[in-house]
Amino acid sequence: MKASYECIAERIEEMYEKGIGDGDMDPIVLWRGGEAVGRIEDGDAVVFACRRGEREVQLTEAFVLEDFSKFKVRNFSDLLFVTLINYDDRFRGKVLIVFDFPPIPGTLGEVVSKSGARQLHAAESEKYAHVTFFFNGRRKEPFKGEDDLLVKSPDVDDVSTVPELSVHELVDEVVKRLRENRYEFILVNLANGDVIGHIPDMNAKIECVKHVDRALEKIATVALDNGYAVVITADHGLIELGMLSLDPPVPNLGHTTNPVPLFVLLPDGDVSLKERGRLANVAPTVLELMGMEKSREMDHDSLLMERTMKRYPVVLIIVDGWGIGPNDERNPIFLAKPKFWLNLFERHPYSSLAASGEDVGLLAGRPGNSEAGHTNIGAGRVVLQDEVVIERSLEEGSFPRREAFLRAYGRKRLHVISMLSKKSSHGTFIYALKIVEEAKKRGVKDVFVHFILNRHGVEGESAATLLRRVGEEIEKLGGMVVTAVGRKWALDRDKRYERTEKAYRALVFGDGIPARC
Repeated sequence: MKASYECIAERIEEMYEKGIGDGDMDPIVLWRGGEAVGRIEDGDAVVFACRRGEREVQLTEAFVLEDFSKFKVRNFSDLLFVTLINYDDRFRGKVLIVFDFPPIPGTLGEVVSKSGARQLHAAESEKYAHVTFFFNGRRKEPFKGEDDLLVKSPDVDDVSTVPELSVHELVDEVVKRLRENRYEFILVNLANGDVIGHIPDMNAKIECVKHVDRALEKIATVALDNGYAVVITADHGLIELGMLSLDPPVPNLGHTTNPVPLFVLLPDGDVSLKERGRLANVAPTVLELMGMEKSREMDHDSLLMERTMKRYPVVLIIVDGWGIGPNDERNPIFLAKPKFWLNLFERHPYSSLAASGEDVGLLAGRPGNSEAGHTNIGAGRVVLQDEVVIERSLEEGSFPRREAFLRAYGRKRLHVISMLSKKSSHGTFIYALKIVEEAKKRGVKDVFVHFILNRHGVEGESAATLLRRVGEEIEKLGGMVVTAVGRKWALDRDKRYERTEKAYRALVFGDGIPARC
């Protein structure tokens, strides 16, 4: 009899022939003896072994919220559900949490709120969680005086067809509020660089740059005309390296370790900036421009070389996934020749900010990401990221023996939902391996693994290849791989519950592409 992972890997390869990539993979479900194997049943334990949190919320809702009504779900009366971190405070008391990271005090948003000033946080849905939850220090609710603006991202399967996303609609809404002069602080995220930067289409990346350039110019011009200081920076690098190599042509699909720039534009002149800093310097810089003292928790300083003569309302624009890259044809920014962006470098001083690795609380050498980026920008300090705490637990050997896991090992059947990834910011397959190993040592009868597939190409090998290697290790430990599903379905964060439903029905009812063994 073939191994379960081999049967699933073969079906994945069949889907490749139909043009379906890993991250978009419809659920593939293991079948044996005429029925789906390893589906989630009452009395089982489920470990959602993914970190970060904002993309894990919708699937968790379907399992644990009694009033969930987005689609039909099974009424579990005795399901033990464990989450790797706290995904949402609504789940407290309904799930066990392995690593519980508290909210971060003294953030930029909190300081502005306590001053009595009004603030606006704006993004399209792709990055809405970042300008709210992550920027505010893992806080779900807005601060007093904070308004949040959400513009829906396009609901398309191929984002290369809409490199502009919803940036122009977002800009129109922000400009309208700028002209009203209602807010002393406005935060805007332009998502395009991070979304389009993950695809291999260089033409789409170049068009993306052009759209963002026009958006930046419009916001900055209106803001300056209305007396705002404008701070422009990014959360991490990506779009600035569209190609790893030109000969042979190898597209870059992943975040970079490149620094990001920071510009400060004033309505009445320029200001000198320190040459280098970190993302943690952004909040103190904004507060100094606003004439406010930084919080006692902020341990980084402003990047301004001298104090300005007056206080300003501030617009902070985070150009997502937009680092300082090579001046050659590997770089879509270089190829697009964006007029406003290039003028910033030619006419204004800027700081080069470290936005990756230990400078943003990640593991050494790790590329930056939007979660770490926005958290550090808002916190005014280097915030140790959950992956570092979890990695230390793995190194110490305590990871699979944490209390929430021990409770799960008390059930006869255990399900592990995990990323099939070596480096995703949502987690790695190492988590699943450690949990399976410890569960079998403690006598759990059946351990089923449900893998979520990462974006196609970012792992450096196909999901089918990676599954064969990891699946073999899981079966040697006594576990069984029973599901593979693309992140498009399992990790939607944009309220597209029809996607979440597809993942849920595979896990619970066995709906999906059968992998018959």
